[in-house]
Parts: sequence; C-alpha cells; structure tokens
Amino acid sequence: MLLTKHPGHCVSLFVVLVGMVAIGLAHAAPAASQDDADAKIAEAMSAAPPSISENATIYDLNVDDAGNFIVLREGSNGWSCFPDAPGTPSVDPMCLDQTWMGWLAALIAQKDPDTKVPGLAYMLQGGSDASNTDPYATEPAEGDEWVSSPPHVMLLMPGKLDQTVFSTDHAAGGPFIMWAGTPYEHIMMPVSDDMGDMGDMAGATPAP
Repeated sequence: MLLTKHPGHCVSLFVVLVGMVAIGLAHAAPAASQDDADAKIAEAMSAAPPSISENATIYDLNVDDAGNFIVLREGSNGWSCFPDAPGTPSVDPMCLDQTWMGWLAALIAQKDPDTKVPGLAYMLQGGSDASNTDPYATEPAEGDEWVSSPPHVMLLMPGKLDQTVFSTDHAAGGPFIMWAGTPYEHIMMPVSDDMGDMGDMAGATPAP
C-alpha cells in the first residue's frame, strides 16, 4: 500500500484504525528479524477469525523507501492484517477488507474516501483511540481518557450514517458511530470473543 502524503512520515492505523491515528511510523526501516516478523504476523492474525487471517496479506507498520507498507507475508483472499499500532495503551491489531484499505489510503492522504460498497474490518483484540470525534488526534484532549473498545468489528457504509439510528456514545455498550460527521465515520460493533466460526464471512468485499 503506497503512502505519499508526507515524505518521511505517514499516518498510523487507529491510534485504528486504525487501528486505530496520526502517530509516526518508522520510515525506511531495516528488515525485521525472522523472529520479529513471525511475532508481528501472529499478532496481526489475532485480529480476525482464522478463516480470514490464515490467508490474509500481513503488513508491517513500517514502510520502505517507496512509502509502501512492508509485506511480512503475502496473502490470497483480499484481506490485509496489521499488528499492534505503537503509541496506544492497548494491543490493537486489525484486519481490513479491500473497501477498508481504500478508506485507509484516503485517511492517510487526508482525502475523502470514495466508499461505494460496504466494508468490514476486525479488531478482535479490542483497541484504543485518542478521540471519538477527531480522526487525527494523537492523544486524548485534556481531561479526557483514551476511548477503549472491546473486541469489535467495524462496518463502513456508503453515504452518511444516520445518527438517529446509531448512537455516537462509545460508552453506551452497544454499536456506535466512530468519528461521526467526518468523512471517516464508521460503525463500531462489539462482538463476542469467540468469532472462530464465521467462515462464511471470509470473503473480502471488492475494492470500490
């Protein structure tokens, strides 16, 4: 995945994503040792059911000289998984389908995503975000705490989300809109820890 917004810097995944945003990633990082790569692959795979992560492409959060996320393992099913994003208080790997990867590219480039079909992403280890209103916040505002999320899936929909249907309260205990009213809004949906039998959802949505 190509990152070209700021030479030498790129936006992280969810401080998502990213994840899960806007913490610095190491640019032109040296190649990881095999043990380090294996650990990152295992961590990234823990974000989704095995039916998805076993054949997903696994990316490092470091980028090469060309601004591409370093591939730790090639995949074949259209899914992309990332290990924990540094700089957050929790372990928050994630797996994204192709619609979400397009969204991520737009987030990094600070452009509006062109979402034409629904997208699905997994964060089965949970996650932390600096803000539920500002996609580019790098730390909570004074007096606020990190937005901590339990294991969840994330739904990306074409068009605007209806705030009369979906809550924007992350503390309510149910599905809520993250970053409501921004181009990067999406639905956060808490799930059970046991997601291993969702094989019929393993097909990634097509790229827009």
